[in-house]
Amino acid sequence: MSRFKRLGRLAAWLLLPVCILAIVALWRPDVLRSGDVTIPPPTLGAEDPRPSGWAAPLNARFRFYTLSPTLYRSALPDTRDLVELHERGIRTVINLYQQSDESWLAGSDIRGIHMPLRADRVTDTQVIAVLRAIRAGEQRGGVLMHCKHGQNRTGLISAMYRIVYDGWSREEAIAEMLEGGFGTAERMDDALGYLNRVDVNAFRQAIAAGECSTNPLAWCRLNAFLLDKFDSLADLLG
Repeated sequence: MSRFKRLGRLAAWLLLPVCILAIVALWRPDVLRSGDVTIPPPTLGAEDPRPSGWAAPLNARFRFYTLSPTLYRSALPDTRDLVELHERGIRTVINLYQQSDESWLAGSDIRGIHMPLRADRVTDTQVIAVLRAIRAGEQRGGVLMHCKHGQNRTGLISAMYRIVYDGWSREEAIAEMLEGGFGTAERMDDALGYLNRVDVNAFRQAIAAGECSTNPLAWCRLNAFLLDKFDSLADLLG
């Protein structure tokens, strides 16, 4: 049998299972939101003070809040807000909305990162990527995350940041999201559906291990596997 035939058979042997796994990954890309969007009862009474650990309001006009000295959240800002963002030491803006920030961020020295999410179909893979971008941005200075209204997508990411990096429970993070003054709970049903379904332990383990997803068949993992196999095949052919 010629060398090329042997290599051809080897390539087919390597690629067949990879193709099967790729089809499975695309068919089941990542576990999405739960159908359980039941709004839990409030944790605060009418006379209870706002918990000191919750995000603190800064500017009601665009729902601007601070979660920590290096992390902020808001609705979609505009050019009027650049001065305040600079004063707060914000050096990175992570945009979760489909529309670009070019219209208001152009010409600024603030770094813009566009990571659009659709809250009704968000995956662990996407959330992990956004959280890592936030942590990387915090190494440079303050980070602002925003979507259009500062409620659903921003609420989801804020809650997961609390759970993963601040050590909050799922229930604590949901309470802040729903009762923190960001809007009505009904506007956050997609975020609530995700938070009800996410496997918190698996998510924390994936972050700690440097994994791109909690799902072993997530496309990001298969993509890395494919690249490795193609490199091996290229070495053989070379």
